[in-house]
Amino acid sequence: MNPEDRIRDVLDACADCDICRYLMDTTSFLFPELYRLYDREVETKEKITAEKLRNLVDLCNFCAVCPCPNIRADIIQAKTAFIDRDGLKFSIRIIEDVELMGKLCGAIPQLTNILFQNKRIGALFKEATGIHKKRSIPQFPKENFLKWANRKNIHVKHKKKQKNKVAYFAGCTSRYLFPEVPKAVVEVFQHNGINVYYLEQQCCGMPTLLEGDRKLTLKFAEFNIDRLAEVVEDGYDIVCSCPTCGYMLKNVLKEGAYYSSEYQAAVGADEFYLKIPKGIRTSNPDKDAFVWLKKSLYPGLLKDEGYFSSISARKRIMVAENTYDLGEYLVKLNETGELKKAFGPIPERAAYYPPCHLREQEIGRPYQNILGLIPEFSIETIGDAFYCCGMAGIMGLKQGFHSTSIKMGRRLIAKIKEIHPEKLITDCLSCRMQFNQLTPYKVFHPIEILKESYSVCIAQER
Repeated sequence: MNPEDRIRDVLDACADCDICRYLMDTTSFLFPELYRLYDREVETKEKITAEKLRNLVDLCNFCAVCPCPNIRADIIQAKTAFIDRDGLKFSIRIIEDVELMGKLCGAIPQLTNILFQNKRIGALFKEATGIHKKRSIPQFPKENFLKWANRKNIHVKHKKKQKNKVAYFAGCTSRYLFPEVPKAVVEVFQHNGINVYYLEQQCCGMPTLLEGDRKLTLKFAEFNIDRLAEVVEDGYDIVCSCPTCGYMLKNVLKEGAYYSSEYQAAVGADEFYLKIPKGIRTSNPDKDAFVWLKKSLYPGLLKDEGYFSSISARKRIMVAENTYDLGEYLVKLNETGELKKAFGPIPERAAYYPPCHLREQEIGRPYQNILGLIPEFSIETIGDAFYCCGMAGIMGLKQGFHSTSIKMGRRLIAKIKEIHPEKLITDCLSCRMQFNQLTPYKVFHPIEILKESYSVCIAQER
């Protein structure tokens, strides 16, 4: 099937359903345009052109808010098919590789920042890379997280046996642009007596997946899965402070893996039935942990033939079932009585925005519970799933999306300004970039607030 037919099938399916016409009209780049194209076709009887179908797939940012996982997967497959056939623009190849951009720009950060601040040179760079001229680029830090981790020996496995051992997957944006976030992660864990290991890692692959770059996405995924599976076998839990990385490792990479012959053989399925786990973690499954599906009822459907099926299903599942969002892991420690609760007061009002890829993990709002333990700290959560910052990762950088990005975020920005907090909190660093540009408030990751509270307590005890 050619890519135009793939996206046409998506358009027809969505138009036939019609639920997202109003459900997603303020939180999606794609659906308003999809219905606009469909309505115009019905009205004029003129078929939607191949060019407009091609442009439509570029509007999906895989935010996962839409109710149909198969639709977003089909859109990515269509986009990938377009790139396989037509190639990828040079400007996209530059900005999609966040890992490479971080390394290059962070090699001599002082010089990079001076060049970006120069109006003429900064404008030329943005023009060459397809970044909108009005998009603010964060300053590169003097010391990125990789250098700090090496200096602190976080990149070295400790031989000491310990109950709680964390393999930390930091994410590109925090490693190269906001190192204060992963530093806070390490320091909070160490304060709680937890062994932290910063393993060798590359981009989680979400930016390249969104751009349809199959080759680079699989390269990143294979690199990470091999190393993450190895640390799981060594007894480590994987923890992500970036909700997009967590969503990628826990949800996206394991798509179809439970249907694989490798997994089915491991759980003792037979030739007539598939055994599919009911929950997300099957490390110690009991007899009621599985659903039995009769193969004859799903002919040719339940197979591991998705985007990442070339990677070991066993390793993908191992990684997915042992990966935790940072907030989720802190709640787990709190529930087992292992989280230190000697918090110092922070007498301030804050607004917290839970990002889309956190919601898709279906773990509730863990940071709301954890930050609620801090004395004198008032936090208002902007909980409506249909508020969106509009940044959409690297999409918000692009020349063709900047104005749409700003427009989409207006509703959320207005809500934040209505609250008028002393601190603005979100665990998504793409949202942080948007908030830094569009609001006057200082923006923090929840873990930075937790670190601050611990530090206040320590200072009071001295």
